[in-house]
Amino acid sequence: MSEKINIAIIGGGIIGCWVALELSKRESDIFLFEKNPGITQGENQSSRNSGVNHAGLNYDSRTRPLKARFCMEGNRLWEEFCVTHSLPFLKVGKLMVALTDSEERELDLYYNRAIENGVPGVQRISGGQAREIEPNVKARSALLIPSSGIFEPTSLLRQVYFIAANQGVQFMTGTEVVRLNIEYNRPKMQIRYRDSSTDWIIPRKVINAAGVNAVDIAHMVDRDFPLKTALIRGDSMKFYRGGKQELYLRGTNVYPTPITVKTPFGPQHTVGVHLTPTFDCENGNFVIGDAVMVGPKLTPVNRVDDFQTPMPEPEVFVQHTKFFPGLKAADLSPNFSGVQARLDGYPDFYLARDRSCFDIIHLVGVDSPGFTSAPAIARYVAANLFM
Repeated sequence: MSEKINIAIIGGGIIGCWVALELSKRESDIFLFEKNPGITQGENQSSRNSGVNHAGLNYDSRTRPLKARFCMEGNRLWEEFCVTHSLPFLKVGKLMVALTDSEERELDLYYNRAIENGVPGVQRISGGQAREIEPNVKARSALLIPSSGIFEPTSLLRQVYFIAANQGVQFMTGTEVVRLNIEYNRPKMQIRYRDSSTDWIIPRKVINAAGVNAVDIAHMVDRDFPLKTALIRGDSMKFYRGGKQELYLRGTNVYPTPITVKTPFGPQHTVGVHLTPTFDCENGNFVIGDAVMVGPKLTPVNRVDDFQTPMPEPEVFVQHTKFFPGLKAADLSPNFSGVQARLDGYPDFYLARDRSCFDIIHLVGVDSPGFTSAPAIARYVAANLFM
């Protein structure tokens, strides 16, 4: 027996939860299916990122127009959301630093892109000015990007989940979508519960927001779906800025100039191994914490659940943070790892209706800056794809 529902959302990461929240403002009978046992305690990839509210200058409007657009919009929406709900958020800014002639030329490129994308307040500054902001950072010159900030991803995900649930969304955790078919021009899903029993669901609309599994879901309904997943794991470490004087950071995000790295899936753009401050709470207020995240360092893997392949040694992270010369391998300890929803040979988000069924929407390849972009993506889905 099949049960009819209005909307099925596959995936309970930040994208699925934000889409659920946005649609629940005007729709009812929404079910979100998440194969992990929970959503709000860091069970998925959305809780395994550096927690940066990206400003939007890393993405050009020619090759990555959706990332450029939604990162900018999401940056503003997250700040408003965090202030409204008293969530951990600090607008700490960002330094993108250059150490060589070629890197200084790259800064010119990103400065011009910031202007083209409308990123507010970006300044080209000298190395001396960068050290006035962060005295232990080494730079010949830098970009100062004031609209960048930090948030605590799990807290934000939890708040979005609670609002959506209060607006009537039904969250079906421990429930995996194992088949997605088209019958009589309508989607039909088979789901498997924790006890291995199964049911068939006939939704009016399906939104595939399954993260690293989104391409697999798309292939269920379209065997010739044109995109492939690039399984890249991002590994991060941490140190404590109070450990010794040369490790002290005042609290600014510090990034190298972006690079392109070679992987088995071809060249992959990355913002590089960077330093991100974290939070503490003092007297009910969010303040810069003592721990500083270092990463991500990209590691190609063979499975979406591959956390057994060893992460790079601390020395590798030190080699990629020459702009912070006080950091030594002995200062670092493991932080977290997460497999990213990257695509092989496709640099942008892929947000589109299924080629065979108008009532299935695929949100695929939502890697960085996916978390920053999430509220903007949800608005776009509700306004442009959901009809």
